[in-house]
Amino acid sequence: MLVETLGEAWSLSWRVHMRCARPARDAMKSKRDCTFRCELDMETLVCTRGRAFPLARLAERLRCPRCGSRQVAVIYDAPSGANRAASA
Repeated sequence: MLVETLGEAWSLSWRVHMRCARPARDAMKSKRDCTFRCELDMETLVCTRGRAFPLARLAERLRCPRCGSRQVAVIYDAPSGANRAASA
């Protein structure tokens, strides 16, 4: 089963995490690394973006709350039982 939307991921009890992916250098300037990481609330994401929102577009809609960068990485964490069921 291929999971493509927030609604599908939420119904399968997936968890979603984000981390800031801002580069440490901007041209010739070096910047302090932003180490912000957090777990996002899947229920809130579904309520604000809708069940049909594509998982692939979530990262482009987020911003790091600490440094304001739009360069973030989104990591989806499927329950271990779901991984076994999908591969069988």
